[in-house]
Amino acid sequence: MEESNYKKIQRWSFANMVWILLIISLLLMLVIYLDWVKDAKLLDLLEKISLAILSSGIFAAVLKSIQFTGLFKEEIEKVILGTDFVKNRRDLPQLWKTISKTIYKRKFPNISEDLENLILDTYFPTNEDYYYEDYIVTINIEEINNDFEIIYTQTCKYKVVLDKDVDEIELSLETAISQEEDSSEIINKLEYFTIDGKEAETKEDESTKSNPKISKYLIPIKGNGPFEIHSKFNRRYSLKNENYKLFRMKRFTKNMELVISYPENVCVSFFNIGLVNSFTQQHVEINNQISRSHKNDIILPHQGFGMSFELKR
Repeated sequence: MEESNYKKIQRWSFANMVWILLIISLLLMLVIYLDWVKDAKLLDLLEKISLAILSSGIFAAVLKSIQFTGLFKEEIEKVILGTDFVKNRRDLPQLWKTISKTIYKRKFPNISEDLENLILDTYFPTNEDYYYEDYIVTINIEEINNDFEIIYTQTCKYKVVLDKDVDEIELSLETAISQEEDSSEIINKLEYFTIDGKEAETKEDESTKSNPKISKYLIPIKGNGPFEIHSKFNRRYSLKNENYKLFRMKRFTKNMELVISYPENVCVSFFNIGLVNSFTQQHVEINNQISRSHKNDIILPHQGFGMSFELKR
């Protein structure tokens, strides 16, 4: 569509506003200087108008110069993209959703809202007070007997890092055994739990006391941290219905190492659960042991690893 003459004139005027203002100001000054106006009041008014237009022209010239140097653009970017500006906003979840929609709404408009809520609620630490760091898991499988019962100990050492604005949390320690109804004896015993090398008071939640397959402990922790946690469980249960064990994280976890040892007559297969970057193998030369590490990366909630078991015949 061809641009109208009015639009062309308007665009040209805005582009040359500096020179237009300066020329008008100089013409008015010329009228005053040549003494063409005899009325004193009108002469005073023209002088004020001339100075006002000249000031506007100079100001517009300065702005134009700054615009060409990119200074305005740089300063505005500093404000809009700066940490302090973002940090002080009270609508960050909605802001994130708006940004996300511009990224992928054209691709998947029908699932964009569900995807936004899932990522925001599950994979952003908006509701978390702490995360884990340098998580070391040691699983020592002592036996898988002929009844296909597994007997093992599980030791975990890790740091609990608190939100910088939090100095008191309730650490949640939960375990679950997937054994279906079976006559096999279930053992799911917490042998010890220490915080910074000192035995911590652990009281099992009332909701799990009567269920041997599930245990939940809520341990209050006060201070700024980080806190060194060390725990050990003794377990025994049947693998007849499910011959695998899953280890999923409930909190964001940075850096993890694990060692799984097992008897000569047992085969153990390792697999990743939901990870973007998989565990890497370590110490492959050692028999009857699986060693893995997950470094310089984050394990998100519900991600982790698993093991499946078989007996050698």
